[in-house]
Amino acid sequence: MRSRAGLLLGGAALLWLASWDQAQAAGYGIYEQGSAVMGMAGAGTASVSDASAIFYNPAALTRLEGPQAYLGGSLLTPVTSFAGIAPYPGYGVTEKMKSQFFPLPALYYARRLGERAAGGIGVGAPFGLGVNWENPDQFTGRYIVTEAKLIDVTTQLAGSYALTDQVSLGLGADLLFTKVHLENRVLAPIPGGGGQQTNVAKTELDSDMKTAWGWNAGISVAPSKECRLGATYRGKIVAKPEGDATFTQIPTGDPTFDAAVAASLPPDQRLDTVLRFPAIWSAGGAWMPGDWTLEGDAVFTEWSVFRDLPINFQSTPSSSRTIVENYDDTWAFRFGAEHRLPSFTYRFGYYFEQEAAPSESVTPLLPDAARNGVTLGFGKSWGAWNLDVYNLFLFVDRRSTEGVNRDGFDGEYKTYVNSFGFNLGYHWSP
Repeated sequence: MRSRAGLLLGGAALLWLASWDQAQAAGYGIYEQGSAVMGMAGAGTASVSDASAIFYNPAALTRLEGPQAYLGGSLLTPVTSFAGIAPYPGYGVTEKMKSQFFPLPALYYARRLGERAAGGIGVGAPFGLGVNWENPDQFTGRYIVTEAKLIDVTTQLAGSYALTDQVSLGLGADLLFTKVHLENRVLAPIPGGGGQQTNVAKTELDSDMKTAWGWNAGISVAPSKECRLGATYRGKIVAKPEGDATFTQIPTGDPTFDAAVAASLPPDQRLDTVLRFPAIWSAGGAWMPGDWTLEGDAVFTEWSVFRDLPINFQSTPSSSRTIVENYDDTWAFRFGAEHRLPSFTYRFGYYFEQEAAPSESVTPLLPDAARNGVTLGFGKSWGAWNLDVYNLFLFVDRRSTEGVNRDGFDGEYKTYVNSFGFNLGYHWSP
């Protein structure tokens, strides 16, 4: 069979960690957590001025005036296609994903807690995945994945304390709730078919709802009225999810062949693994002359923590294995501007981010590649209310497996992502 139980369940476990793939960041991370900051291409570590500071830099919470709520989110629309090369699936083979829409929440509430302290709570989706290849029973990569969904909701708590009027420190905690679903196919050569393969089983994995804790910290420095500096650190998160793997045989009409397939399929069983989410460092500087804000950020992600993925079968431990991934650390550079006019605010920005996955780890589940993003944003206030919207045009580089994919599925991936988001804010009087 092209896909043994170990490969199928290994791919299923990989999905737990592939939580950010169809979103925005290299590897598997989502940075779209606040519309005002995203209007500036995510450059907000230093200048963030709304309750989304809970995500971008908790130290900036002390610079907010009065309690405020910031409610909204983003809608991601990815388009992905694949062109095969020899030996498999071969030149001339083209595939594409179904059109999909992924709504992601970004909800925050923040307030001051005395003269020098502030705190807040947020709900977002910094992780999320959606893969759904067209024609799943004929898709040439169906032995790896046909459909994948990850639902994630993260509750974020943050606090900040102003040491002086110029320097504030922040500390935060993240509680992740995740659930995942994966489908793929088992293939086997047709007897007397000259090597041609057919579907003999459908594999499904449904994980339990799993929680994991993380933490983050930040610093915000305002050496002058026109200058703002900021830095944050989001710590590594280790999760140990479990799930149920189910194998459903697909009859071929050949009784002898079907009996052999039935004997070779593993039993339905539990699966567990260890997932290591990377630490992320960000630093930025903002210059705010008059009614302008200009900021540049550098973001370093320690993707090298994703060296491998241990897969532990609970009913058939002899099938346990470790999948090598060997991801690389990455840099992202984000630049944005905001211009505040009497009647409205407009924003724009650009960012570049390196790919994390080596060529051999690029798959239909994780077609990772470097990307360039261009953003436009708009803000409008009415008394205590304000509305921020943005649109991200994300151009993902073409990415070839260079004939070295570990699953034997080689070719070139092409992806474009559009992300539209809004946040509606309300400010109470101090």
